[in-house]
Amino acid sequence: MQHRKVLLSSFFLLLSTTLLFSATQGAPSAEQGILSLALGSFAAGLLLTFTPCVLPMVPILSSIIVGQGKDISKIKAFYLSLAYVLGTALTYTIMGAIAGATGEHLQAYFQNVWAIGIISLIFVAMALSMFGLYQIQLPSFIQSRLNASSQDIKGGSAPMVFLLGMISALILGACVSPILISFLGIAISKADPVLGAVTMFFMALGMGVPLLLLGLGAGHLLPKAGEWMDMVKYTFGVLLLATAIYIFNELDIVPPLLLWGIFFIVLSIYLGALKSLPENVSSWYTLLKGLGVVLLVWGTLLLIGAAYGQRDILKPLPKFSGQNTAVISEGNYVPFSLVNTMNELELKKELALKEGKFLVIYFYKDTCPVCKKLKATTFQDEKVRAELKKDYIAVRVNITDSADKESQVIQKRYNVFGSPAFVFFDKSGKELHDSMFYGYEEPEEFYDTLDLIAN
Repeated sequence: MQHRKVLLSSFFLLLSTTLLFSATQGAPSAEQGILSLALGSFAAGLLLTFTPCVLPMVPILSSIIVGQGKDISKIKAFYLSLAYVLGTALTYTIMGAIAGATGEHLQAYFQNVWAIGIISLIFVAMALSMFGLYQIQLPSFIQSRLNASSQDIKGGSAPMVFLLGMISALILGACVSPILISFLGIAISKADPVLGAVTMFFMALGMGVPLLLLGLGAGHLLPKAGEWMDMVKYTFGVLLLATAIYIFNELDIVPPLLLWGIFFIVLSIYLGALKSLPENVSSWYTLLKGLGVVLLVWGTLLLIGAAYGQRDILKPLPKFSGQNTAVISEGNYVPFSLVNTMNELELKKELALKEGKFLVIYFYKDTCPVCKKLKATTFQDEKVRAELKKDYIAVRVNITDSADKESQVIQKRYNVFGSPAFVFFDKSGKELHDSMFYGYEEPEEFYDTLDLIAN
């Protein structure tokens, strides 16, 4: 199932990238070029909705609509959805314009510890509001001004939803930053802010179409009254907390299984795992308690796994043997030799030619959470190490310090816009442009990539 998700996501990403690239090539005029770019970006945005990273936007918007109360109407739900989508579009437009104008590496921003940490806290704050601890709304003096231009939206919620849309775009960007870097590479290479802004704006609109349909349907289909709406709000609160944990774990500050273990245990208590069943209880209540017991056991296993340094939520316990080998002793091992200058890289190229091997260059940053995740998981896999040793000369370039001229020369030579990035060369020393990629791959997926290129 995991491989199916990866293959499906890869297919949609490849197809969307192809659409976007073809939209910027061979345009007979500037006007037609912009139109083609807009259509290609819109189609690419539609395809991106089928990737896992976009899914957190669904519970965010749904929680906003449900939180409006029992008097939600079809038009109002659509209006709020439109405000949310336009908020995401504004953020992406600004990012695209900045990228086109300055060529700055947005990847570094998305992987900033403080930025992602604050975004995770915002998710937690939104989740707690779903549990009824407080209401997220603008100050009254701002609401009174906003109401003048939005009479039909109570409490100035449309502008607030617009703001949440802007924030959500940043959260989504933290998840799909390698994808955005790939798309923005065209605008960056041409140093065109208009190109970057148009690309991101229409891509955001494409990603927003399903959200608009969701809002339109929710306003029409959801019943107007009933205690069930509180349960829906609580459910979305749980989803928002899970999303916050998922985003925060990318920073690799605490053991990833620790937060998931706490989350599942608290959720199990909420579902009544520690309560005795009363007499004549409904089958629904019994089912929830059973689910709570399962989550309690699983959460406990996750905490045990976190203590052993495990990282896989589906395999929390280590494989024990006769010796105490539960924890990998060489967790800092990276199967890439460090090169600091172009001359050192050229020597590695000559070595690859001499030995008849492929060459792979891994660009990374010390502050990059995805790079840390690669180091702790994918690069520790024995099959990956064996494949790199057998068929590759593997080198790494540290691009953390933007003032390091030597590393910047290598980075610019191969048009690398962020980290982590992988550049491949065949046995004749020719760069394999189609094989270059950004971002994280699981051990099995990365092994398949290496094996496919080598064979």
